[in-house]
Amino acid sequence: MAELFSRIGAETPIKARLKVSDLSISRGGTPLFAGLSTSVSNGDILWIQGDNGIGKTTLLGALAGLNRAETGTVEWSADNQPCEARDICAYQPHKSYAKPSLTAHEDLTFWAKLHGTLSLTHHALEKVSLGPKANVRTQHLSAGQKRRLALAKLIISQKPIWIMDEPAAALDSDGTALIDELVQAHIARGGAAIIASHSGARVLSSATRTLTLRATT
Repeated sequence: MAELFSRIGAETPIKARLKVSDLSISRGGTPLFAGLSTSVSNGDILWIQGDNGIGKTTLLGALAGLNRAETGTVEWSADNQPCEARDICAYQPHKSYAKPSLTAHEDLTFWAKLHGTLSLTHHALEKVSLGPKANVRTQHLSAGQKRRLALAKLIISQKPIWIMDEPAAALDSDGTALIDELVQAHIARGGAAIIASHSGARVLSSATRTLTLRATT
């Protein structure tokens, strides 16, 4: 399933789909939400909203194949064939997992090697305006610059579905505009995006939807 995204935007783009059916999730034995059903496929943007502690991050982890649900299912498919989450999804967590002893270029290169996309490393750093910081150790990057590095990891992943947890955190207005630009370009190529945000959803395509999580009662 390597290089899945290489066909996105081609004459016959991959049909990537993530389907959620009757999903229920708890944290520490406390139910967060239940009965959630939705789906995302090529061209979709799904904004996930809700109060702090409602389970947005936990839900994103389940969509990325990292967390197990209490009940219900999450299914991933490529060209109508079942696949693993890692085959079609790239996850940008809220916390930066950059290795402090590595430079921005070295950290991104590590991830590019995992995805087989070394040729995109320089392009991705330039795209997120980190070219001048390429040789700076990540421990010396600002919080906003670390968020930009995380965006670069989405670019080099070459996965059709981006799952983003508060991508605008610690970013200024220019950073937020960059996110919108990257997501819109991703959608134009045939990708999809799932974005959790405390701020209001922004309509970045005609297929933009909002999912509001509500606590179980």
